[in-house]
Amino acid sequence: MTPEQINAYVGKPYRLGAEGPDAYDCRGLVRHVLQTYFGRAVPKLPAGTAVGELWSAQAAAGAWETVTKPRHGDAVVMRGGDDPHVGVYLDSAGAGVLHAFAGAGQVVWSPMTTLRLQGFSRLTFVRCHVQA
Repeated sequence: MTPEQINAYVGKPYRLGAEGPDAYDCRGLVRHVLQTYFGRAVPKLPAGTAVGELWSAQAAAGAWETVTKPRHGDAVVMRGGDDPHVGVYLDSAGAGVLHAFAGAGQVVWSPMTTLRLQGFSRLTFVRCHVQA
């Protein structure tokens, strides 16, 4: 994604369960961006504990893997509370994450250095291998 494409999403409203194009929740935004810009087949991501079950199934099938060094277009699982939050790591506008953040009420671009300030103390980078 280019900086211009990223900016087209920033400011769109956060709405739980929304998958675009007018509003997004974090899972809907990740799914949309990975499919649209990176050609990845991402299943609908459920909330809460079902994410762990989906992750286990996808990882066992070789569809997703955890990586230590993120690349442009990897998913980021951010934890700071009970329910994990997800975004997309992008480096075309400097290293950061595009995510639909309920705390801001909208889609935001967060430089990597500010994620802890937003309450996300643990980050896991995930690469999707399944082509759409």
